[in-house]
Amino acid sequence: MTEMARKRRWSRFVDRQSGKALIVPIDHGLTLGPLEGLNRVEEVQRWLDPDVVSGIVAHKGFAERLGGAPGCGLMIHLNGSLNIGETPDFKEMLTSVEAAIRLGADAVSIQANFSAVTAGHNLRMIGQAVDQAHAYGLPILCMVYDKGPMSGKDMIPLRHFMRAAVELGVDALKVAAPENLNDIPSLVDGIQEHTPVLFAGGALADEMALLELATAVCLNGTGGICVGRNVFQRADPLATMTRLRDLFRDSAQAMDFSRPTPTRAAALEN
Repeated sequence: MTEMARKRRWSRFVDRQSGKALIVPIDHGLTLGPLEGLNRVEEVQRWLDPDVVSGIVAHKGFAERLGGAPGCGLMIHLNGSLNIGETPDFKEMLTSVEAAIRLGADAVSIQANFSAVTAGHNLRMIGQAVDQAHAYGLPILCMVYDKGPMSGKDMIPLRHFMRAAVELGVDALKVAAPENLNDIPSLVDGIQEHTPVLFAGGALADEMALLELATAVCLNGTGGICVGRNVFQRADPLATMTRLRDLFRDSAQAMDFSRPTPTRAAALEN
């Protein structure tokens, strides 16, 4: 029963035409403080177009001030920490699934920064959050980051952390894209078939790099992107997101046309 509910709610974060998620996390204020592009609610409201953005991720206070972001999926982030703290990679649970439901959330999310020190804490946190979310039929996205000494150099630890989150029942994953986008198939192998994998955008970079990431998502059949600073810190966030949406849709149409339909197959045979 709850699996059907979770699938229906997750579909609110997926563009129907492309089958890809274009989610914008705006939860940075808790961790980083006032940030260009997120200083005022009005800044976000100007570009938050449900025809382009399939969903947002926000902490409960900012989500409430936004008015619930009508028209696109709302994901409430459950945990966090301050980057000025002594242990910023220890993400503490800060709210509940019940509070997210009261805000009208379609899903919840948590972030797990994995290292030898945080591993046990993260596993308990993920397992408990999954149980609470699934009890109400809410899907849960887990943002998985490798903070170990081999981060960015070896995919094996990150794949282990991703698999651990899947074993604990998460419905979707968000991870940093590998430096070499050709490594995406190896990273998501055995996971993407049943669990959508979304890629983060990271710190503000050249827009061409963002479009290259979106293209790699299409080519490798992954779930989409979950990009914050590379959207809301642009001069025209809506224009950037529109280009991403159109890229996803154009790619989906091209791939659909390449699949032989009965009519097209018959035409090719004649």
